[in-house]
Amino acid sequence: MKITIKYGKGYDDTWAVFEGATPEVRADIMDYFGMDPATQVGLSLSSVVVNATQIAHGKGLIATSLGATVVEETASEPAQPAGDPWATAANTSSSVSVAEQPAVNPNAWILGEIEKQTTVDGLKKLWAENQSFFADASVMAAWKAKGKALQAAAA
Repeated sequence: MKITIKYGKGYDDTWAVFEGATPEVRADIMDYFGMDPATQVGLSLSSVVVNATQIAHGKGLIATSLGATVVEETASEPAQPAGDPWATAANTSSSVSVAEQPAVNPNAWILGEIEKQTTVDGLKKLWAENQSFFADASVMAAWKAKGKALQAAAA
C-alpha cells in the first residue's frame, strides 16, 4: 500500500509518501504528523489520512500565506525564574482535592472561539489556525453547525 499526502495543491508543494502494510502505514502517518494515537482510536486508515491531510494543509497554508516557519515541537517545561509568584502559586497545594474539583472540558476554549465567530471566513481561519482541536468529533460538529448557521443567516 502506498499513500501520498500533499501539503498543498501545487506540484511543487511538499509531499509525504508512506508505503507498507496497513498497520505500518497507519503508525508511520501518525508518527510523522505527531498525531496522538489515542485520538485516532476507532478510525479507519482513510479517516487517519483525512486528519493528517488537514494537518498538512493547515501547516502548508500557514507557511505559504503567512510566511511562518515551524519552531521546536517538543512539549518541555519552560524554565521558571527564581521568585516567580505564578510558579509558587502553581506549586502550592490546594485545600480542594482532585476528586472535588469540577471537570474541565479540554475543548472549552475552541468551542467558545467557534461560538464567537460572526463570519464564515472567520470560522475558516479559526479552523486553519487550530488544527489540533478539530480531531475531536464534538469540536468538528460545533464548527459545522456554526458554519451552517452563519450561511443560513447570510442567505
